[in-house]
Amino acid sequence: MKETPFIKILRMLLGYGQPLINWLRKAVYTLDARRLNGLLFKDVNSIGKEELDEARKKLKEFCIKRGCDQNEVEIWDTHLFRILLTRNWIGDIVSDLPPGAIAMDMGVESVSSDFWRSQFPQIKWQNTDWDVRYPWKSSEASADLIVCTELIEHLSDQPNDIFNEGFYKSGFVAFARESYRALKPGGYLFLTTPNGASIFHVRLSLQGKSSWYFDKHVREYTMEEVLTVLQNAGFQVVKQRDIHCLTAVNHPNHSYIFRLLLENDFPASGRGDDLFVLVQKPAVSSDSSLYQL
Repeated sequence: MKETPFIKILRMLLGYGQPLINWLRKAVYTLDARRLNGLLFKDVNSIGKEELDEARKKLKEFCIKRGCDQNEVEIWDTHLFRILLTRNWIGDIVSDLPPGAIAMDMGVESVSSDFWRSQFPQIKWQNTDWDVRYPWKSSEASADLIVCTELIEHLSDQPNDIFNEGFYKSGFVAFARESYRALKPGGYLFLTTPNGASIFHVRLSLQGKSSWYFDKHVREYTMEEVLTVLQNAGFQVVKQRDIHCLTAVNHPNHSYIFRLLLENDFPASGRGDDLFVLVQKPAVSSDSSLYQL
């Protein structure tokens, strides 16, 4: 059948129009990717230079007092953004804590412990010197706040003679259960941990590397996994966000990765490199705290 003049015109327009459509699509994805990359750094960019310099000075002083070597000083400096943003999150709930509030800082005393004490002297700080995968030494309902920063990714499963062929998150689950038990009704648990679905992890995979923030981590979790374990332990979610703060200095531009995600219809949100989660034990306890694997 002979092609009509109308069809010829449409075919000609399509020939000219398709490159234009492709160009427009590319331009839209590029602009949106740049916007997403900018939003990724919103939190760290909100911290002023004077604030950063003052905090860096304090951390260095605490390092010197604890006899840290230069390598340790540099490591703490890489956590500067996370520490300041953690301070802000804790500061948001300080007014909700009772006078003489007791806070448990997970792990032995360290430079970060010194920093929390300097920023929140009205709180009575305690540290832990035990394996948090097992029943804690602390009494039931004895704390108003638990601060757990960059810890759960180091928790292996509890040794098990029967099931040893996989990873069951039993260490994290036990930690969540004991946190719930140790908190007073209405008490808070604040937690940070590397985001296993971050843009940094995608970057590593695209480079043909293991998508792991740190080789010595046992497991790096997604937000969904963290919230599931905490909610199953009985906690109510107060606030949760992925925040880009661990790799912000060394890798400032992820626009090309965001564009790749957008072009292939993959989720572009939730890609910050660290998870910040604030949960609360209900004022009236529930039996859900008895959650088991």
